[in-house]
Amino acid sequence: MATRVVMPQAGQDLETGILVRWLRAEGDAVEKGDPIAEIETEKVAVEVPAPVAGTLLRILVPDGAEVPILSTIAVIGSPGEDVSALV
Repeated sequence: MATRVVMPQAGQDLETGILVRWLRAEGDAVEKGDPIAEIETEKVAVEVPAPVAGTLLRILVPDGAEVPILSTIAVIGSPGEDVSALV
């Protein structure tokens, strides 16, 4: 079952963050906890860990984009899995 990767809330009262860059590409295998992206919020840069093990099936937000907190930024699942309902 595919899992959404969401923009984390790195601080209180924040509404958006910048997805600085992806550390993995679509199609890459990831383990739970592997860093997959780097984000920045109010002078703090943090890595986004993979919430589950699987394949990074879809990246929904490009490098440098400003993203609302808790919005879906990517989807991890099994190769060939239909993720259209999650994006």
